[in-house]
Amino acid sequence: MKNTVLLSLFLFLSVFAFSQTEPLFYESFDKCLNDDELYDGFTGGNDNLWSGNIATEIAVFTDNDGWTMDNVFGANQCIKLGTSSLQGKITTPAIACTGDATLTFRAAPWNEEKTFSVTVSVKGGTADKTSFTLDKHWNDITVQLTDITEAVSITFSTGSKKQRVFIDEIRLMPADPNKAAIRVKEGTTVDYGYLGRYYSSVNRTIEVKGENLSSAGIKATIESDADNLFSVSPANLPAEGGVLTITCKSGAYEGMHGAYLVLSGVSKYDSQEKTEKTVTLVMEVSGLDLQGSGTKEDPYTVSDRLLLADNDGSVWSGTMYWVTGYVLGAAKRYNDKFDGICSNDKLSIVLADSPTETDMNKVITVQIGGEARDALNVVDNPELLGKQVKVQGTLLTDNGSPLYLGKAGVRDVNYHSQYVLPDDIVSDIETITENNNLPMYDVLGRRVGKDYKGVVIIGNKKFIVR
Repeated sequence: MKNTVLLSLFLFLSVFAFSQTEPLFYESFDKCLNDDELYDGFTGGNDNLWSGNIATEIAVFTDNDGWTMDNVFGANQCIKLGTSSLQGKITTPAIACTGDATLTFRAAPWNEEKTFSVTVSVKGGTADKTSFTLDKHWNDITVQLTDITEAVSITFSTGSKKQRVFIDEIRLMPADPNKAAIRVKEGTTVDYGYLGRYYSSVNRTIEVKGENLSSAGIKATIESDADNLFSVSPANLPAEGGVLTITCKSGAYEGMHGAYLVLSGVSKYDSQEKTEKTVTLVMEVSGLDLQGSGTKEDPYTVSDRLLLADNDGSVWSGTMYWVTGYVLGAAKRYNDKFDGICSNDKLSIVLADSPTETDMNKVITVQIGGEARDALNVVDNPELLGKQVKVQGTLLTDNGSPLYLGKAGVRDVNYHSQYVLPDDIVSDIETITENNNLPMYDVLGRRVGKDYKGVVIIGNKKFIVR
């Protein structure tokens, strides 16, 4: 049996508090004993020995299977983490649990050094504190774990390479099933990403769940010096929870901006018991390092378009911008998604910053229609392959997507005024035909009159009328 003096009041209170509830997990390390002639290194800790030639047993006997260990040694009904030169670490097996739980354990520093510490990291949940500085002898430590999904594993490690720490009496207890709680499904951070300076607004949604809350439900508020940049809707959710939309509004200057979404509620069993959950809201605003400005005279490059597509809200839906690039072909499709480049599609073209680009992560897709399709499709105009063109279109759809066929895209390129072909392909027909009445045909071979605007064929040569 362990020294009852060392266990002290902590164990008495722990047994009393937990007497009505079975632990989710308990590890005593009581099997680490010098009761066999093969094992005589289980010393230190519970025998009041704190330094010297102690805790040398490589074998560690545990109550539970599934532990993973790194530089861990058996001591007197406890374990020692680390050596004078190596960090020690031990991880529990996966413990089935959901919701909240309370972790308690004992820790003591080697040689009664107060500067030694122990670190707790949690996989599958969130700990309210993770690092603990140890006083001499045993320290009773409590950690509150929240938002455990299906299982949790807990790692104990020394604070640095040269520290050594004794660990004992690891216990995980379930939370009170009647305790009020608020949980969010996707962690506690809403990151809006890297936004361009001239974004309009960007929405994110989070799913919130309430447990044992009063009928007043869950109140949602934004708190921060930058709270004017964020809004939340609705401001109140029912007791069981729901979905919140957090809008990142325009008006931020370049730099990092953040706020806190604070969710609060009251227990349905005790009006004095309040619970809160805080979600961090963060965005970074930048001018973006663009080569063009989106005008006809200074169009965006393909690289610009890719950068804009990666930064939600950088451009407005419905606004037309000019983009330039080299024609690689048409977009090969599979289930209406981009699947490479082909030369037999009249509905689109694929642009890149280089006519020899082979990296499909560096291309954009362009939707062409109407008059622009006659001039830009590579089926009827194979001479465009490898040539640089300009197109004008929208960079966002009505629903805010920057994609076309699953790639960064330019949409709604439909009219003669929305494209510019390279000079070595197109000549000015008005100059060439000023003194003749040769018949003109569109690219489909239909006869057109002199008032027709766009690409025409005279003889065996193409021209454009603007």
